[in-house]
Amino acid sequence: MKRLLRGSVVLAVAGGFLSCSGDPTSDFREPAGIVASPTAVFINVGETKPVIAALQDDQGNQIAADFEVSFGPGINVVADPTYLNTTAGVHIQNQVRFQVTASAIANSSLTLTAGGKTLVVPVRVTPAAIDIAISNSAPAICDTITLTAPAGVLFTDESEVTFAGGPPGDIVSLSPDRTILTVVPGPNTAGVVTISHTTVSYDETLDFTVTSNATVTKPALTEVAGVFSNQAPALGQAVTLTLPAGVRVVPESLLADSGLVVEGAMNPAAIVLSADSSTITFVPAPNSDSVLTIHGVIPDCLPQFPQILSTTLKVTTPVIDSIGVVFSNTTPAVLQAITVTAPAGFTFAPDVGFSWGGNAAIINSVAAGGGSANITPLPGANGHASVSNVIVNAAPQFKLTLPAKAEVTVPAVVPLEGTDDPATAPEIVVPGAGGTVITNDAGTFDYSAPIFGGAFGNFPARLYKIVVTGTITLTTKVDWPTGQDLGVYWFNADGVGEPAFGNPADAGGPGAHPETATSTVPAGTYLLAVVNFGTGNPPVFQLTLSR
Repeated sequence: MKRLLRGSVVLAVAGGFLSCSGDPTSDFREPAGIVASPTAVFINVGETKPVIAALQDDQGNQIAADFEVSFGPGINVVADPTYLNTTAGVHIQNQVRFQVTASAIANSSLTLTAGGKTLVVPVRVTPAAIDIAISNSAPAICDTITLTAPAGVLFTDESEVTFAGGPPGDIVSLSPDRTILTVVPGPNTAGVVTISHTTVSYDETLDFTVTSNATVTKPALTEVAGVFSNQAPALGQAVTLTLPAGVRVVPESLLADSGLVVEGAMNPAAIVLSADSSTITFVPAPNSDSVLTIHGVIPDCLPQFPQILSTTLKVTTPVIDSIGVVFSNTTPAVLQAITVTAPAGFTFAPDVGFSWGGNAAIINSVAAGGGSANITPLPGANGHASVSNVIVNAAPQFKLTLPAKAEVTVPAVVPLEGTDDPATAPEIVVPGAGGTVITNDAGTFDYSAPIFGGAFGNFPARLYKIVVTGTITLTTKVDWPTGQDLGVYWFNADGVGEPAFGNPADAGGPGAHPETATSTVPAGTYLLAVVNFGTGNPPVFQLTLSR
């Protein structure tokens, strides 16, 4: 036990000063004990922490006194001469401060003595950055190393080892006395060693994470210097990548989704891994022009350390950046179907799509073999279509999305106003004998129509005014491109009562379109209601009156 006597001359001056100016009864009060803050010190190796102490009477008042301190192994304790001193070197309070510095792992203590009283302050020194003995600080790629704990530190069955810069180490064994870990560091390790779930011999209930002062550096494995059978293959041509000697891949990682990636292009197709996992055969997609990123790359000697690495060389395939489709009509009317023909060397997949600014056309049919498609562009379609799910015949494994070279323009449809009220319903002029009038409309269905006297409830509708000057026969037709269920119904001008000639039965059936019905209409003013029985609003619908 080391001993330290706090300077008696200095504290004697302090005592005299306080007796004269602060407490004239100080010399007559009996010491009751020593108090310290903190009451126990928890400190890491290399740290310094203060302990403040005072001698007190039985009333809790401080008494000036000289302090003597002694301390155990693993720590060093020194008095702090700067604590609560005046510029004249006189203490202004009856306290002293000691600085405790930890030098080694220990279950130690310091003992304070003053005024015939003694106080023991426990000091628990725990590890932090410590001198772990490393058997080889620069191991080869497949080498195993040992980590030996300094005195007082113990590893556990739950210990985990990580190396700066690399993956967690693979623990091979723990010595019977729990002081030595045998570990395989992973590649790319370059820095200190961190070991979690360590403990100390003096109290194994404690659990720490420690870091070594020394470092470990292992050769880097950051890329794959493989060789391609062809770096510039034709479309659909298979390429074989031969991995470097001593390197292979984990099949489950490579063959999983996105296990082989060409940066900036579609993932390769038709991936085949050799039996010894040393060569990869694949078909790169069109527009490839980059290195390959490979999942599950491992050195032969370190199969426990799979990595995601890129090749040093790249693969380049022909660029396909547009498609020369032919539209049968580049300026179709609203809801007019057109035919799109694929150019030579291309076909349309059954799920082909045509979109203008995110406004997708209706696909009516795709020809057998994918040579053409019949579509209905929606109103407002303008410019170059984005054609999705295009197959390049030379590389049918891939479906591309390409802009069409030709442009298409379809008139926009602006929703008519006033369709939510019988008094403001827009008028559709009745065609002459043998004539037809087409009205394109869109928008929300905001009128509550009591069709068939409201027997089935009211349904959302849009209203249109019809003025008939003499008895005529009118055929109504409504068509729309999406999945709603629309119908057309006659109302008197008030939008509530139904005319004497009544409403024809639903001529198309639920959801079928177009819906068509014929009625003999006497002279008068009427409302036609386009009723929506479905969910959501169609992007456009077409109401046709024929006479």
